[in-house]
Amino acid sequence: MIKPQKLPIGSKIGILGGGQLGKMLSLSASQLGFKSHVFDPDINAPAKQVTNLSSTFDFMDEKGLRNFANKVDVITYEFENIPLETIKFCNKITKVYPNSKSLEICQDRITEKKFLNKLGIQTVPFEQASSYKDIIAGVKKIGLPLVLKTSRFGYDGKGQKIIHKNDEIENIVDEFSNNTIIIEKLIDFKLEISIIISRDMNGKISAYDPSENKHHNGILIESKVPANISFSLSSDAVIIASKILKSLNYIGVMGIEFFVTKNNNLLVNEMAPRVHNSGHWTQTGCIINQFEQHIRAITGRSVGDGKRHSDVQMRNVLGDEIFNINFEHENSINIYGKDKSKVNRKMGHINTFINKKGQ
Repeated sequence: MIKPQKLPIGSKIGILGGGQLGKMLSLSASQLGFKSHVFDPDINAPAKQVTNLSSTFDFMDEKGLRNFANKVDVITYEFENIPLETIKFCNKITKVYPNSKSLEICQDRITEKKFLNKLGIQTVPFEQASSYKDIIAGVKKIGLPLVLKTSRFGYDGKGQKIIHKNDEIENIVDEFSNNTIIIEKLIDFKLEISIIISRDMNGKISAYDPSENKHHNGILIESKVPANISFSLSSDAVIIASKILKSLNYIGVMGIEFFVTKNNNLLVNEMAPRVHNSGHWTQTGCIINQFEQHIRAITGRSVGDGKRHSDVQMRNVLGDEIFNINFEHENSINIYGKDKSKVNRKMGHINTFINKKGQ
């Protein structure tokens, strides 16, 4: 158990990464009376539009990191592709949450699945490979259809291919054979859900209701609550997520994605040691959203009740959709302020009430 270190109001929170998640964390930090300092290589990073202080250096710039870490009272990060060495360097100067062990596990799909299986948590069947020979052997063992994924630094559908036929392997093997990859059985699942869960320094855990998610080409398109699952399955997902956080002595918010199989079994697909896209509905559907929960946890406060007061649908705004948002509808609109629109780039999100409880 980490001894709670309750930071006084006015303390500075360092955020590694200046994307939309860093922006919303900065806003919640301000809401709770804290200042924030964003560290990101991009001078135009969205979070720098709303933060008190910012630094523009590479994540491996030790001089810049040292100056940054010495100016803040605690550090967190907004995405899991921050170099592990960066987190460990900063942790020599000040506290970093979530811890480096959590980041290290979540940065590598193979390490992540082995960690989960060791806890007795089910995942899809998988094999690892680092050569053409390994790939062929792994494909034979797993069986078609399957998914080839790079073991590291993949997100939003990047670094992965679905394989239905053996001759498709020859066409893409050069793309993967120079990397360590994971070969996963392609599951014919019923639906995808995720749990947003938080843990504070006293060990208190607070979980939000599972959201039901829709992806297209690996990119999250929509999340809605409630998910179309039983209360029993929802409880099982929370129990699994809680087990993961306790095992890691985790502090902060984590997003955990699941497959729900045709037999109503839960398979953990991915873990994200941070606030999560599928948790944006909490900004409209709960008194305390995921960003406030994270700031509470890393500053030594108690995480609050994640109770949902409304049914909500969250939809991502991708690419040029940002130019066609309809402000006439009764929606909560969040625009990230990114400087360029790109195909499938997350430019914002829209929350819509499905219905309010009690109505």
